[in-house]
Amino acid sequence: MTFPSVWGMWILLILLPGVLSQDCQRLQLQEVFNKDAQNLLRAVGGPFPSECKTMRESLRTKSLNLHHLVKRLQTQDKIQIVHQTLRHISKIYSMNLRSVTWDRDKVEHFRLLLDRQLSELEECVRNPGSNLRRNSAIHNYFRKLEKFLNQEGFSDCAWEIIRTETRTRLQQLLFVTAQISRRN
Repeated sequence: MTFPSVWGMWILLILLPGVLSQDCQRLQLQEVFNKDAQNLLRAVGGPFPSECKTMRESLRTKSLNLHHLVKRLQTQDKIQIVHQTLRHISKIYSMNLRSVTWDRDKVEHFRLLLDRQLSELEECVRNPGSNLRRNSAIHNYFRKLEKFLNQEGFSDCAWEIIRTETRTRLQQLLFVTAQISRRN
């Protein structure tokens, strides 16, 4: 092997990890945005209303465990799970919010944070060679949440239950993005 080719090999070995992780450096931003979104959801409605506890039982869906879902996935697939989950959350919070008693400015700020997270992730999921795949567990879970909201007439209590579910998913996403960031 000649000196120039050895030198080129060393440069490639030194620069390759940076190039590979560069396409998703925005994941650190995801953690910041996620924490802000969780804080907004906490502040938007306060503690869970006791009068809504009985309605919680009418939400008949198995909880979505994102930790388990991403356990053996590659980094790109984990990023797609994060993106898909945020997309579904954003879709739900674009539905009929007329009955909620939440602070409208905080709700709008939350929605903007979701949009920002999604736009930051767009670069990560649209890299060459990445296939956007829909995870059926995520899709089915959020479809059931939407159906629940519709069946309950978008009531204040139904939205409180959705808010609780959303906070749980955001907490799980924080774990997933931290896990991805550690690998990069």
